[in-house]
Amino acid sequence: MPRDIAPLTNALAETTSGNQTDVYTLLAAWDKSVEAALERGGSSRYREVTKNRRPKVIDLVDAATTDESGETDWTFLQECTDAYPPGVDDHHCSQVLANVVTRYVIRTRINQGPDAIPLWVVDYLMDISVDADTEWAWESASAVGWVIGHSDTAVLDRVVDRTDTDSEPWAMGILKHVAFADPDAGITLLKRLLDSPDTREDLTFLRSLERPLKQDLPNFPQYWEPQTELEYEVAFTDDHLDRLLEVLGEAVHPKRLAKFDDQFEFNLQRAADEYGSVDNE
Repeated sequence: MPRDIAPLTNALAETTSGNQTDVYTLLAAWDKSVEAALERGGSSRYREVTKNRRPKVIDLVDAATTDESGETDWTFLQECTDAYPPGVDDHHCSQVLANVVTRYVIRTRINQGPDAIPLWVVDYLMDISVDADTEWAWESASAVGWVIGHSDTAVLDRVVDRTDTDSEPWAMGILKHVAFADPDAGITLLKRLLDSPDTREDLTFLRSLERPLKQDLPNFPQYWEPQTELEYEVAFTDDHLDRLLEVLGEAVHPKRLAKFDDQFEFNLQRAADEYGSVDNE
């Protein structure tokens, strides 16, 4: 047994699926062992340990979050995230917890609606950063877009308010999930982002709306196959497509739309012809 990850190896062997007490111990062992691997073996050892053992740790935390009746134990999940909060850069648990939290966000949105998602989840996911929590956790956290439509929080407002030139990739990730959850809301978010004076990569945002044309559920969070457990279908209607082209025509110069028409799934030439204005810069 490698000495640097002995606590994690032992915890994995001793954790019973669904046992929350065991999971608390497992998360502590994960954090300690990953830090030891990083200190003793550098980034290569860190990547080896996290890549090989992260899926099992995630699955055990996931299993412990559902109680015997099949209900989500949000209190347990919140206790875990309170113990290992985002944005503090003093632990290695965000890459595990962000994955599990976003699984339950998507499950809950599809099965019960957005209002069944606790508000603390939005704050948690919005506070995750690349520098403090790893790019892996940051990519998972973009699933906060599935909270769109919640009665008590304006997700679109929070995304637009935080988006600037440096955070465009962050907004693009969230936009993709919003489009999966609610295509009309996705178009609204795209419009607001394109109208922002801080936006530079205008048509790049459009990539976020292409994936829902090809599949019903996203590829993130990783190590999870939602299509095996969730019944869900996303569809861009003709009305959605018409509205999208109108948004593009109003926000992007028609020559630019025509130039990149063959590089996107959407009919940018039509957007330029029917809705374009030479006043757009």
